Amino acid sequence: MPINATRAETEAAAEFLKGLSNPNRLMIAARLICGEASVGDLEAELGIRQPTLSQQLAGLRDAGLVTTRRDAKQVFYRLADEKAAQIVGVLSEVFDLAPTPRLPALQPRSASTPSSLHGASTFARILPFPDGGRA
Repeated sequence: MPINATRAETEAAAEFLKGLSNPNRLMIAARLICGEASVGDLEAELGIRQPTLSQQLAGLRDAGLVTTRRDAKQVFYRLADEKAAQIVGVLSEVFDLAPTPRLPALQPRSASTPSSLHGASTFARILPFPDGGRA
């Protein structure tokens, strides 16, 4: 079966995969499937110390796998594009690297739903405070 890819395309794919070839970089990318995260969030969630984390984030930036957003003193990282998300998503699924973010299933309103909720969006459920008071 002939391969339709050019040499340049296969080299680009190999470079892309090299960017993920470090276990810490792959773990960071797998976490970023769930969404943007600050350096502090990544350090706390992944248990990668700041010097190593900064080095690996630089490697992901250099490979074009992540982009950044600055908010005051914090830097937030996210996967650069859909291609990165797809590849990391497949690796995460095949190797069980990170939980796939799932939204909870919506429950239909029951007859016990208070009438004060009529007109509320079907995805929202307004619950009273446990002690019946206000915050």
